[in-house]
Amino acid sequence: MSTDSPVSYETVGTPGPLRPSVIGRTLRYLRSHPKLCLFLLTPGIVEYLSGSSPFYYLVADPFVFAYQIVVNAGLYLPGALLIREASIRWKKGWGSVLLMGAAYGILEEGLAFGTLFNAKAALGGLQSYGHWLGVSWVWASLVIPLHMIFSITLPIFLLGLALPETQGKSLLGSRRSLAAAASVLCLDVLFGLFAEVHIEHVWMGLPLFALSVSAIGVLVISARLAPKGLIHARSETPKVSSLLAGVLGALVYTSIALEAYGGNDVDFPAAAVVFLMVASLLLSLFCVLRLLGKKSNERQLIAFAFGLIVPVMVGGAVSQIFLPLVLAADVIALLFFRKLWVKYGGGSIHKGGAPIQEATTSPNVEIPISAQPIVEAGE
Repeated sequence: MSTDSPVSYETVGTPGPLRPSVIGRTLRYLRSHPKLCLFLLTPGIVEYLSGSSPFYYLVADPFVFAYQIVVNAGLYLPGALLIREASIRWKKGWGSVLLMGAAYGILEEGLAFGTLFNAKAALGGLQSYGHWLGVSWVWASLVIPLHMIFSITLPIFLLGLALPETQGKSLLGSRRSLAAAASVLCLDVLFGLFAEVHIEHVWMGLPLFALSVSAIGVLVISARLAPKGLIHARSETPKVSSLLAGVLGALVYTSIALEAYGGNDVDFPAAAVVFLMVASLLLSLFCVLRLLGKKSNERQLIAFAFGLIVPVMVGGAVSQIFLPLVLAADVIALLFFRKLWVKYGGGSIHKGGAPIQEATTSPNVEIPISAQPIVEAGE
């Protein structure tokens, strides 16, 4: 790990002492508060960059904006913290993280908000498409992978890149911290369930409630029992350029979104659409494992992660174009990825062949597709 300070300096007066710039002080503060960093990543990506929780409410309705901040913080942050903690304590890989991400998706969209079962929910036209036996199967096939990727796995991955010193280190080291995170998450889910039943007057029914709880339990147990190498890279070095890795990332979620909404528009059989969506996700996983490699792949991984969020950013900007406050967050996201790009520059990519800085996560970064999501402390 580089010992260079993230703090930049500027000269005030001539002569005069050096003092940390605003950006430098902010970076140093974030480095010492990794939970805040994780909060900026989730719900930052899935809710705010996407426009699901619009930034324009900051001006149009500050109360709603503040309410969304509280609700989102109570769901996403403890969810990601608990899943990250489990992956460390159980010594599991990214396969287990994805399984627990699916469990989180059911917890939020099934129990807290009920969108998996409410055929009248505002789901962009998908509320009744593929609704069978009380479940909106097309929507479920779209939103559960959304949470698997953008709410859980990607934020944990990016935290490890941005703050490599946190890898393998618990952020919930005490029983009190664990209990607090679990309590906040449970209270937020119960609040959502209460609002769903008593304010929106929608109840999924006891059978679907029991099925949801059972599915969450099965996924968590599967994550606990899954081998560390459930998913792992199939090649030693990357088989594609950073540009193609970014394109691959951009296609992962875009493809299933187009299949879902396109199938609805042309009235394609919903069962066939669900099959296509699952097949597309498996194909994307196959390509990631085959093409991104185990070693000397830092920039491919960063480009892939950036490609994942580009469609999210574009969709969020378009949906809020009339009051585009979200563009400020987009700029911050771009600067964040630029900093990662420079931090993990490789000799084969950097102009002139000289590396900008050596990778610092581990001798060979395998973060999203190796057998172990977070390297052990001190490795």
